[in-house]
Amino acid sequence: MTSHFGAIGLEVGDRQEYGELLRRLYALGRAEPVGGGAVRVVWTGAGGARVELEIDGEGSLAYVLPALVPRGAPVPVRGIALAPDGVAHMELLDGEDGRMLCPLPVELTDRAELRALGREEGGAPTEGLVRLSALAERIGLYSDRAAYDAAQREREPGFAPEYLIPSGLFRPDDAGREWAPVAHALFAGGVVAAERTESEISGEVFHRLRVRTLGGIEVDVAAAGAQLPHAPAPDRWAGRWVEGAFFMTGSLGLGMPRGADR
Repeated sequence: MTSHFGAIGLEVGDRQEYGELLRRLYALGRAEPVGGGAVRVVWTGAGGARVELEIDGEGSLAYVLPALVPRGAPVPVRGIALAPDGVAHMELLDGEDGRMLCPLPVELTDRAELRALGREEGGAPTEGLVRLSALAERIGLYSDRAAYDAAQREREPGFAPEYLIPSGLFRPDDAGREWAPVAHALFAGGVVAAERTESEISGEVFHRLRVRTLGGIEVDVAAAGAQLPHAPAPDRWAGRWVEGAFFMTGSLGLGMPRGADR
């Protein structure tokens, strides 16, 4: 299984390399206050690769979030709630009639904004629009929908051509009391856009794909070059189908409330 950093062309081999990568991204990134003395450092690279590091008021690293900047169509959502561990929970809606398509846990790149808005008098929004992206942990490529459908006939159970399962909400049988949902999902769909990107940090190749899945939802997907070694040229992705397991990220497009950065 490819790491989340590997999906955006920043694979590391051990803890030392990981530490060196974070120090480099910290030096290259843009720092911005996010309230309570905390600072968020954001690095954005080729192809929309993105890594944010939040440093708390004590100077300790609070969290690191690799992601892909989403560019697809926004999806209406409701029931937005930020869990104590920073994962946002929401319900994805059908844009035509507002019915719920599925619940989904997401790691937001604007979680600091959502957190700050929650401290304001009006509170954080519970409805809005989210642009979704995903880092491939496992991904399979099919030449077209017919090839995908043929593969499902050999599986038990088989899956629909377009599905989205919030696997991060499923509690394992052996989970302890401290278990919490994670931003993981399984989905499949057709590729509607693709580009091949080389990381300016590592020189590694990764693929950026826009996948249309359940209910017409668009998800921008990052997959390491090693995950798709036989991927076609970007102009030859039309009609291809993918499925796999993904780490879900996204943005609500929120801004920091005035004065919250003090």
